[in-house]
Parts: sequence; C-alpha cells; structure tokens
Amino acid sequence: MKKRYLFLFLLLQLVTDAANGQPLLKKRVDALFRGTVDKNTPGYAIAILKQNKILYAGGYGSANLDYKIPITVHSAFDIASVSKQFTAACIALLIIDGKLALNMPVSDFVPEIAKYEDTIRIMHLIYNTSGIIDYPKLPRPGGTSWITFNYFTVDDAIRVSLIPDTLAFKPGTRWDYSNTNYMLLTKVVEKICGIPFSEFARKRLFEPLGMLHTSINDDNTEVIPNRVTPYNPRSKAYVDAYRKEGIKVKYGKGWIQHVRNAPHYGGSGVNTTVTDLLKWEANFFSSYFGGEEFYRLMHQTHQFDNGRDNQAFGLYSGIFKGHVYWGWDGGDFGVSSQIIRFPKEMIAIIVLSNNGSGNAADRAMKIAGFLLK
Repeated sequence: MKKRYLFLFLLLQLVTDAANGQPLLKKRVDALFRGTVDKNTPGYAIAILKQNKILYAGGYGSANLDYKIPITVHSAFDIASVSKQFTAACIALLIIDGKLALNMPVSDFVPEIAKYEDTIRIMHLIYNTSGIIDYPKLPRPGGTSWITFNYFTVDDAIRVSLIPDTLAFKPGTRWDYSNTNYMLLTKVVEKICGIPFSEFARKRLFEPLGMLHTSINDDNTEVIPNRVTPYNPRSKAYVDAYRKEGIKVKYGKGWIQHVRNAPHYGGSGVNTTVTDLLKWEANFFSSYFGGEEFYRLMHQTHQFDNGRDNQAFGLYSGIFKGHVYWGWDGGDFGVSSQIIRFPKEMIAIIVLSNNGSGNAADRAMKIAGFLLK
C-alpha cells in the first residue's frame, strides 16, 4: 500500500518538471496548436507518459474566455464518453469482489428490464450489445430536446429508453453504441452497494488512485475547482445545430458558451484533469491498483454474434502504425477528449479540450506519430 502511494506521489511531483524534460517533443506538440489556439480561444490540456515518466504535460488556450484564464494541467474537464471506462471499472471492482458476474441478468438489479422476452445480461451493457434503444433516439416527453443545455437526469433518460416494449435487436447479435447501457450500469452499482454511484466511484476508485480532482458530475450545482468552460465555434453549422435543438443562438463570430445543465452520468459525466488521468494511465503499466485481475477485466473483449470483438470495459482496441493501442474518445457540445494507451511501448497520451470542434482524437494520434515509428 505504501509503495503504491509513494509511486503516485512521485508521479504527481514529476508534472512540475515535465515541460522541461523533452524540449524537442514539446516543440512538436506546440506546433500542433500554433496559430489556431491562443488566449482568445478555448484550448487543450495535454499529457504524455512513457514508461512511467512524464514526457510532457501542459496547457494551451483559455479555460474561460470571459476572464482569459489559461488552461493548465490542473484544469478540470468534462471528458464526455471517456467516462465510460470509469463506469466499467466500477463494475470490474464488483466482479472482483464476487458481488457481480458478467452473465448475470440486469433484471436482478433493475426490475423494469424483466419485461423483455430476451434476457439482457451485464455483459450486454458493458459491450453495447443489449438491444435497448439509446435515449437520444427517442422523443423526450414534453417535446424538449436531449441537448445538455436542457435539464434531465439519468433516471429521465433510462425511463424513456425503457418505454418501448421490444428491443431493437436480440441481445448479443448487434453492436450499437449506447449511453443508456452505461447509465444502467450505474444503477446496478447503486443497487448492489446501497450508495450513490458517485460515492462508490470516489471511495473505491478515485481516492485509492490519488485522483483527488476527479468526480462524477451528478449534481450540476456543485462547484468544481478549476473547471473549464465549454465552447463551440459560432459558425453557421453550430448555430443551426443549436437552433434545431430549440436553443435560439445568434449568428455571428467568435464562440458559443455551452452550459451543461444535465447532470447525467455513466456514459459521461466525469470531470477530471490530465494530472489525475496520468495516475489512471500509469496504473495500467504497473497494476498497483486492482492487481492483474482488474487489468484483465478492463481489457477483456467478448465475441458476440455481431462479429465485433475490439470493445472491452469502456475501451476499444486498434492498430496505429503496427502498434496495438487501447483507448476511447469523447465528444459533445463544448467537449472533445481522447485517451490512448500503447501497452507494449508503455506510452499513454491524454488530450482534453473545451472546444466542441477540438478533435482531440486527431491531436492524440498526431502526438502518437511523434513517438512511434
């Protein structure tokens, strides 16, 4: 235990000197943002880890354009769908505890699921093969939009997804990306543990890893220190998109400030910093937290009838320049995020942006190109 905390403490201390360690790499990363990101634009926080050494960590652009507050490694971002791996990690911990199994019916924990003819199991939620229709594809009662500008909760979203009496397909026969699946997983955690999902994640995941600036945003009235403000370009395309959702945004130049009024979580909802995410990524190269079983579960794929077998626990695998990586990307109005990890090379790249058109995934892959041949 002491060894693990010493490791995390040393990792945190390294952040201070990270920018000075790899001047050539810093120069190349700087060039990715030169001319397009400055104090008058939203921006990015970047962190690069290799063999448990921080090669670079820094910020570009503004966390808040009203006050021109610069983004730093301590800026807190909504990471959108990158949150799914933390929801899945909570499920992995309960499996290790012996309180849950992948083949258990979801209806054991969410009775409303029992109405479906086919059995939906925990694995179907994890691997996005449940057949439950994702809530944004269904009309919201009252006619308002599901855009996060409008208030709605996890319970609201789940309730709508469970209105249809039939599934979109037989569980396991198709892969269909769904935030509702991961929202339901939070309800499983709450049913088993008897505490809010945010509390379980804090006590069992974030605090043991020393991720003290990471939280589940289940109450949008809470103050989050160093939280960035999300923005989208005030382009015709974005203004039209907002207007389609019923939000009367003005045409013009500059930026649209996007206020996230919907405290939903499970499929999204994690607020964190690149400093904390460095600890999360470093653990996958050391397995101090959770041990080998946790690592195995997080990277465990499953072959269903749909033929897709590259999704694991809130992660997907891919190949870049012949190198295997694991990661997930996130995007929403005012949010763009990406974490990728190359296990063999022990490289992790974290890119978080408060610009909805920030294309964090592309930036992360370009940085990977600097490090891999």
